[in-house]
Amino acid sequence: MIEAIKNVASGIVSGLVTAFLGYMKSKDEKFDPAKFAQTLVIGGLVGAVAQVAGMSYNDAYDYLASIGIISLAEYIKKTIWRRWLSKFFKS
Repeated sequence: MIEAIKNVASGIVSGLVTAFLGYMKSKDEKFDPAKFAQTLVIGGLVGAVAQVAGMSYNDAYDYLASIGIISLAEYIKKTIWRRWLSKFFKS
């Protein structure tokens, strides 16, 4: 159980680093907390799959991308954000 939590947390941390680096490379882009949070969701998903399948984070990401799960997760999270959650976070 602890190992599962560690792998999901590792995925979330990886998503955190990816989101931060993506923000830092864009000089003129304003920080978008929604985009940031959505990146963490994908990181957690990949970390969970890595735990269940007993593979590395990178292998899990490659596997999920190759079968279209990453794209599907992107569509689902964007739909949920746009239809229901964005109204709670409008500036």
